[in-house]
Amino acid sequence: MALTEFGKEVRKARIDTDQTLMTMAAALRTTPAFLSAMETGSKKIAQKWVDAIYSFFAEKGLDLANLQELANAANDIVPVEGLTHQQKMLVAGFAKSQWTPEQLKQFANLLEHINKQEGNSTNVSTKRSARSCNP
Repeated sequence: MALTEFGKEVRKARIDTDQTLMTMAAALRTTPAFLSAMETGSKKIAQKWVDAIYSFFAEKGLDLANLQELANAANDIVPVEGLTHQQKMLVAGFAKSQWTPEQLKQFANLLEHINKQEGNSTNVSTKRSARSCNP
């Protein structure tokens, strides 16, 4: 089975930090087969695994800032809890859009530019803190 974008990011991170599937599985107290299943998309990626994998690499000095978004995409979900009505409508509009991949890439670039201007870049640990504040 082909790797998801989440799986590609995790495998690249393992290579960059000189880790193997075996050493990562041992450190996370799971099996290599389970990690591989998350990477290929045959298993959904629970939040605890996103947090554990993020922390695993953070301890090795690697920040996987978009890991949460990649997991959401691999799981075919877009969480909207805590979003305003306007934000939810934008999400729904994008989900049902007929835009080309190039047009979507332009939107993504625009959003990245806006977020950098406003200092709104986020990572899993920031989102984790926000989740713990929202019951």
